[in-house]
Amino acid sequence: MKKLLGSAVGIASVLSLCAMPSQVNAGADGSQKDILGIAGSDTTTFVMEALSAAHNTNARYNPDKDRAVNIPPLLAANPNVELGEATATSANKAWLADARSTWPGGIVLPADNDCKVNMVFGGYGSRDLNTDGDTGDGAVGTPATWEGGTIATADLNGDTDTTDIGETWYLGLVPPNGSGNGRGAVEGTAQNGVFYNGASSPGGQVNSACIDIARSSSRSVSAKLEGWAFALDAIDWTYFSGNDHGVAQTGLTKTQLGKIYTCLPASATRVDPNNSGTADQVGDRIPGYPEYSLWGDVTGNTSDTDPIRAYRVQLGSGTGTDVATTLIGKASNNDSDFLANCDGYNGVNVDGNPATSFTPFTQVQEHDCRNVSDANKPDAICFYGYSRWVIQAKALETDKRNGAVFGKFANSGDLKRPSFSSINETTARFEGTRLVYNYVGLNNGAGNIYPRVEDSRRFVGVSTQPAGCSDGIEGGTDDCNFDGDTVDTGVAVGGVPGFICGDLTARKIIAAYGLKPLPLAATDPTNGALGQSYCRLNKQL
Repeated sequence: MKKLLGSAVGIASVLSLCAMPSQVNAGADGSQKDILGIAGSDTTTFVMEALSAAHNTNARYNPDKDRAVNIPPLLAANPNVELGEATATSANKAWLADARSTWPGGIVLPADNDCKVNMVFGGYGSRDLNTDGDTGDGAVGTPATWEGGTIATADLNGDTDTTDIGETWYLGLVPPNGSGNGRGAVEGTAQNGVFYNGASSPGGQVNSACIDIARSSSRSVSAKLEGWAFALDAIDWTYFSGNDHGVAQTGLTKTQLGKIYTCLPASATRVDPNNSGTADQVGDRIPGYPEYSLWGDVTGNTSDTDPIRAYRVQLGSGTGTDVATTLIGKASNNDSDFLANCDGYNGVNVDGNPATSFTPFTQVQEHDCRNVSDANKPDAICFYGYSRWVIQAKALETDKRNGAVFGKFANSGDLKRPSFSSINETTARFEGTRLVYNYVGLNNGAGNIYPRVEDSRRFVGVSTQPAGCSDGIEGGTDDCNFDGDTVDTGVAVGGVPGFICGDLTARKIIAAYGLKPLPLAATDPTNGALGQSYCRLNKQL
């Protein structure tokens, strides 16, 4: 562990020797004190909280005094919501109450002239009226049926109405939990009963936006978004104390994990010598159940009949998507892919016995293996992100590892564990390496640009200069270095990195939170106008 932690801290100590892009004062839209709502990934919540605080007080990159508000993926929920989560079998969300216990009680996203209402996340307000495990039912704003929140109003300026900016509150909202849900909020799809962006949002316009930036640990190709990769991370499987199945030493391959987490189709040849109907002997193969159900199936040890206790990362999670695709080999983390062919899923009887069905893999919140019981630990598989493992080990976050230890993994290369040195962009890297992103809401898909795009780029991306800056001389309305005037000469020509993509303090913060900062290089090899920065536009490993 000392080597693991020392390398993460060590990178921060040498960053002062790194070169910085020559441009500063990235991007500007001219308006003052705008609110930038940020939501989504659990993975980068803590680093983005630290980066938001640093950005908000940085006059060089934030001359307009905009305020980035980082909304956690989990907050306290009212008992009515948690009752539905715990009792709705199909929802499989009973674990959420414990997962919330280490997160804040609530947070407020203040209104501004784009997002007209104050959004209060956490606590009472949202409801689960039909106890189905979600808050997504009912018409938004209709008190009798809307589950997503409760509306409160007040006449703050004495003009006898409550329609002005900031005179309405949405109370008790359940925030978007995970990369996919954060990106969905930016794209304008309802999340937990609330539209944050688009015509159905509080702003009421097709290009209105309350959530401007989505934290994401997985990549998107949506035309509505632009993704700014800013660091490397990794995901891996974990084991626990008492695991005597040999995999702690040998590791697991993508093929093996795939067989542990993939149910056999009805057409598969049944192997059940004792006609028990269950996989109770090594080598048993029951349609509708995972190909590898026992640890002996993995290792070839016919006497090892201990069941594999396989846990799964929650739906909507970028980490869950990366685990499903990179480590396990599935198309996605959606139930339709993850539980395909499983007996009883969508009511389909796969094994031929209507009295039995496969119990879905128990879900856990990403980077939180506390749901793994002590009894299951010797036989359990859970998953973790490297950066969050590091900061929990450093006590920068509540330790949720529950004793989890990284196992060796590979697809086609050498089996290895993630480390600061093995996480890189070479072909010899640890094969669970991934990029982490911030996605900016570019447009609503119909050419309507979101108002806070430039403010968002100033924080998490790279801005392009006006056309008149090609000679490096400001004039007219061209503020080439975005410093608030148009009188400078000798301005460097090219892309202007924002805070995360160009500032040394940002790089130190990124490294301190267990992530590996990207080196200075072309922001986008296909667009030279963006110059060099410490970010990559829409990059894929």
